[in-house]
Amino acid sequence: MMQKVYFQVKVHDAPAHLFDVTMNLSKVEKGQLFRLPEWIPGSYMIRDFARHIVSIQALSVDKLLNLEKIDNCTWRLNENAEHLTLNYQVYAWDLSVRSAHLDQVHAFFNGTSLFLEPVDYPVTEYHLDIPKPEQSFAKNWVLATSMSRVSGKQDFSFGKFVAKDYDDLIDHPVEMGELEIESFEVAGKKHSVAVTGDHFGDLKRLVADLKSVCDYQVRLFGELPEAVTHYVFLLHVLPNGYGGLEHRSSTALQCSENELIKLNDPINDDYLNLLTLCSHEYFHTWNVKQIKPDVFLPYDLNTETFTKQLWIFEGFTSYFEDRTLYDCGVISETHYLKLLSQVITRVYRGSGRKLQSVAESSFDAWTRFYKQGENAPNAIVSYYAKGKLIGLCLDILIRDRTNNQQSLHEVIQQMWTEYGKPQKGMREGDLEKLIEEKIGVNLIDEIRQFVYTTEELPVESLLAKSGVTLKWNNPVSLKELTTEVSADVSLGATVKSNSAGAELVVVYHNSNAHNLGLSNGDVVIAINNRQVDVGTIEKSFARFNVGDLAKVHYFRRGRLYESSSEVIRSEKSTCQLTRSEHPPKIKWLN
Repeated sequence: MMQKVYFQVKVHDAPAHLFDVTMNLSKVEKGQLFRLPEWIPGSYMIRDFARHIVSIQALSVDKLLNLEKIDNCTWRLNENAEHLTLNYQVYAWDLSVRSAHLDQVHAFFNGTSLFLEPVDYPVTEYHLDIPKPEQSFAKNWVLATSMSRVSGKQDFSFGKFVAKDYDDLIDHPVEMGELEIESFEVAGKKHSVAVTGDHFGDLKRLVADLKSVCDYQVRLFGELPEAVTHYVFLLHVLPNGYGGLEHRSSTALQCSENELIKLNDPINDDYLNLLTLCSHEYFHTWNVKQIKPDVFLPYDLNTETFTKQLWIFEGFTSYFEDRTLYDCGVISETHYLKLLSQVITRVYRGSGRKLQSVAESSFDAWTRFYKQGENAPNAIVSYYAKGKLIGLCLDILIRDRTNNQQSLHEVIQQMWTEYGKPQKGMREGDLEKLIEEKIGVNLIDEIRQFVYTTEELPVESLLAKSGVTLKWNNPVSLKELTTEVSADVSLGATVKSNSAGAELVVVYHNSNAHNLGLSNGDVVIAINNRQVDVGTIEKSFARFNVGDLAKVHYFRRGRLYESSSEVIRSEKSTCQLTRSEHPPKIKWLN
């Protein structure tokens, strides 16, 4: 017999960052398992969310029952219960988009952090009650979520909600606080931006640009997924924050306080960061939330789920995040080429692309991409960034071979029609078949080369055919991802401030820093006997000529060392893109 499961979530102790969770269900048999996910969809790393459950007990009509923890994330009920109540407290102090966070200012949670799943229990639907906190600090709080409501006076009130299954229950994050809210309509569906945190901008500016973005992407796919009845951007503004996580009809976002701008301000780099993040996560409404690798149907949230296809689901999404902004007129061609050049720089600056294919990068997301250390640029390639460049190459190749009649836009539309809408998982090789059968272009060999080998992508030659000139420069500072200035030599490392000098973060292979024997964590205090710090080290090194002898003094683990090496010419790995003076052979830019 199918049953309903009832949850209630209450703010228990905000200074202690504790949620109270109550779970009620009926006719529970001995041996029933209750499990919390090990990871959250869209973030491919084992998170061990259950470690934040600080207490748990099982009751039946006030009688304490035997509930036994049997592994990291699973509890077993060791007796029958006609009516079962699980009471547990969850510690919420992870200030990210992936878990849960609670204090006197706001409350945020993902269902993967709070809702135990009754394994193999026959559930017809899940009900959720979130009462307004009684504490005085929450007097003016409201609640934002995309979960379907069954009670509540308005869209942003506390109340009761319903989910059709466990996947639905955990796919609607909840934000509570004194929220700033603006709404707009796309394809007849309400869209809202709910902001918590201090900022210096005008939310109406963001809403106006987001409406253009959302309108464009809905036109691209032809429709909104059926699951979207009210889409919500949950935006947490922090002094220094960045991050996003997609959900079926919402997204959880973090940004820095300077990324929101005034209504009539010109677009700057900070605002571009926020726009591309929002565009990226909204595109996921189709690509990865509906169009999925076959191994994600259904999700197994209790162990790693390996796929070599993340370059499609994150890479193509990354390609369209700023292509959308350009195509719908929110940003200029100059801004678009700058964004693209920064990604090219990220891929080509490190040597990881020569060691790892993008298919391997996708497969190793769990152990390498999500657990990056100081050597990551030298050892791995990003399936986001290189996947984006593969999207670029495929877009231009399709335009070229169809006389500008087809593009990657049509491929995405076909992916939605053939795989997303019918909820059919994509297998390896399906993309190549779809392009050949639906678009009429055979790119099997090209895709195999781009995806499964470490051969260089034909980015420069394809852009040249499209009327865009790619120039390689070497900046004084590796903080620069695009520059018109090119130096002969550079240190070849990224640095951060240290009270003693300049601390090295990443040392690139075959660079001057590498040849000097420097490593991550070394604190350089002098170059050729002159003091340096984080603000002067890169400019000081750029004064050398090729062939000069460079001498550095640095601390490693508290001991002073000296090293010297002949200065070599630095590899030009910083990209600059400009519109060519020659007419393009392929119509790629508007």
